[in-house]
Amino acid sequence: MRTDEVVDRLVRERACLLEAVAELGDGASTVSVTEEGGWTAKDVLAHLVHYAGQIAFGLGAPERPPAYVVGVSERLTGQEWNERAVAFRHDCTVDEVRSEFERITDVVIRFAGQRTDDEMNAVDAIPWAGERPLWQIIGGDTFLDEWPAHTRQIEAAAAGNALGGTV
Repeated sequence: MRTDEVVDRLVRERACLLEAVAELGDGASTVSVTEEGGWTAKDVLAHLVHYAGQIAFGLGAPERPPAYVVGVSERLTGQEWNERAVAFRHDCTVDEVRSEFERITDVVIRFAGQRTDDEMNAVDAIPWAGERPLWQIIGGDTFLDEWPAHTRQIEAAAAGNALGGTV
């Protein structure tokens, strides 16, 4: 995949996700979007901030890890990281979490855009990410899987909420 395609997909899928969050309005911090009693759209964004931060760091951005990451020496599961990321931003407003999501994804877009096509297709571009091409590493936690899946969940919640149903 070419670098310009990666950047385009990042920009487009982020816009779709943020549009879905906006559709929920005030419900973005109260309506469960992942399952009954599950995460809200705000929680989803907090979770996505965590993974975008890892990608940004892996791409060489001078990002500092959040407090819940500093000093962790044990190997945590993805679910444990998710719980920490969501809890860390629990007292933040939707606008604050959205702003951080936009900021960190801007960093990912900028640093991804600085890679050549050859670098985007190289394996071992991020040491901890395995033998996949860089574009798949970036895409897996963003435009290929996570963002579209969460967009669909949030859109479904917005449709249910608009109809007066519960999610």
